[in-house]
Amino acid sequence: MMNTPIARSPRAAGVRGFTLIELMITVMIIGILAAVAIPQYQQFVTKARRAEAKSGLARVQGALERYFTVNNVYTLDPAALKLTSCGGATTPSGDTCDSSSYLITISVPVGGAIETAFLLTAAPVSGRPDAVCGNLTVDNTNTRTATGSSGSTAGVCW
Repeated sequence: MMNTPIARSPRAAGVRGFTLIELMITVMIIGILAAVAIPQYQQFVTKARRAEAKSGLARVQGALERYFTVNNVYTLDPAALKLTSCGGATTPSGDTCDSSSYLITISVPVGGAIETAFLLTAAPVSGRPDAVCGNLTVDNTNTRTATGSSGSTAGVCW
């Protein structure tokens, strides 16, 4: 029995794979890009949700003013304003209660009466926090505040 060498095809001889070092460098570059991109993306999403909340506050504020024009009194009931009702609250863009990032509540400010004043609060839904701005509020005199945990002013959030 003769030992005959196995013939290599010319195609297989020129094929070369990646080395472990090349793969590790690629993984490291992807990790660095992810470390920069993911926080930036999360910040972008939070700002978009905050913009949705501000838009929703303006929409509810307009509905309250229209209601006041007709009835000469404000209301605490989102259904009376023809808004989506989520157990006494409403959503910024008419979404379902489960898919919204914020819930907007209508209340009476301290020392006020429902006949003459209201306070709207957009609170982030649990699981979608906004540590910078927290709750966004606006009242019937268009005074805007934010209650973020980072001590930010309303100017940053509004």
